[in-house]
Amino acid sequence: MESNIDLSILKKLPELKTQAVLSIRPLAPLSMVSELPGSFYKTMKYPSKKMLCGLFENMLGWHFDNKLRLEIFKDMVKVRKKQKIDLKKEQLIHGSTYLPLLMDYFDILGNISLIEFKSMFNYSDLWNRGYRRPESNIHLNGCRNIDVSLVAERYNLFTKWNDLTSKKESKAKKDEWVKNNIGKIPCFYTSPTPREYICLDAVVEIPLILDVNFAELLLAETKISNICYLGNSEGWVNIKIKEVEI
Repeated sequence: MESNIDLSILKKLPELKTQAVLSIRPLAPLSMVSELPGSFYKTMKYPSKKMLCGLFENMLGWHFDNKLRLEIFKDMVKVRKKQKIDLKKEQLIHGSTYLPLLMDYFDILGNISLIEFKSMFNYSDLWNRGYRRPESNIHLNGCRNIDVSLVAERYNLFTKWNDLTSKKESKAKKDEWVKNNIGKIPCFYTSPTPREYICLDAVVEIPLILDVNFAELLLAETKISNICYLGNSEGWVNIKIKEVEI
C-alpha cells in the first residue's frame, strides 16, 4: 500500500458542480450484489452508488484495510463536526461492512444507459465466499490446509482437549491455540455460496455530478488506473470518465 496518498480532499466540504459521464466496459462477468443479499447473491443490472464509491477508491489507489479506513473516517467526523455537519457511520455501512469515504463527493445524475450493446445474459454459479474468524477454532475448522509444522501439535492437543469434561474450557484452549498460531493458518477459509452473475457485452454510461476537487482527481487520467473491479474482485472493468459541458 502506498504511504503518500493524498487524502486532503476529505477535509473539504463537497461542492457538486462538475458534470461528467462515467463509461464502464465489463471485461468479465459482473456480480453487483445488493446490500442485503440473503441466502442467494442476486446481481443487479447496474451498480449502486456505494459500489461506485468502491470503484472510485479503486481507481485512486485507496486500498485501505478496515482498521485504517475507520481511523480516516473518524478524522472525517471530527472535521465535519467543525463544519456543523453530522456524519454517521451507520448510514454508510448499512447492509455491508464496507465503509465508503467518497459517498458525499458525487451523485448519479439521471438515468443509466447502455451503449454499444451486443448481448446480455445472467447465470448462477458457486462462489467461494471468504470467512475470517481469527480468534476462534471455528476458523481453523474451515481451513483446508495449515502450516505443516502445526499438524501433529494440533492433532495431539485437540485430541487431549476433546476429553475435557468442560466444553467451555475445551473451546477456550483451542481458541487460544489458534490465536497464538494464526500466522501459520490461512487468513480466510471459504464456503461455496450461490451467486448470480451478469455477462454484459456493452458499455454502461452513468451521468454524474461531481465535487470540483474530486473531479480533478478523476479527470487526471495519467494519475489513475482505468482497469478496476466492480461488484467483487472477479468483476474486472475498463473505465473512462469525461467532463460534460453544462
